[in-house]
Amino acid sequence: MGQIIVTMENQEKAYEYEALGVSFDSTPEEILAAVQPALLEEFGLNIKDESGSYIYTAKKIMANESHILYPKSPAAK
Repeated sequence: MGQIIVTMENQEKAYEYEALGVSFDSTPEEILAAVQPALLEEFGLNIKDESGSYIYTAKKIMANESHILYPKSPAAK
């Protein structure tokens, strides 16, 4: 039912939980860690900065049991 939806500059990409080995109940850190290699390979998008911190955030969407990933605000750093 649910999936992980990643919002990038001009597009969105959806990943199934099972394909990444996570679930709706996974922590935001587990979701980010699972999707990071796929984004790096497919789009050359590294969602980690030089210090190893994620520059994206994950938010649960209860209505459809999904997660949405989007860039953190520059002010949040």
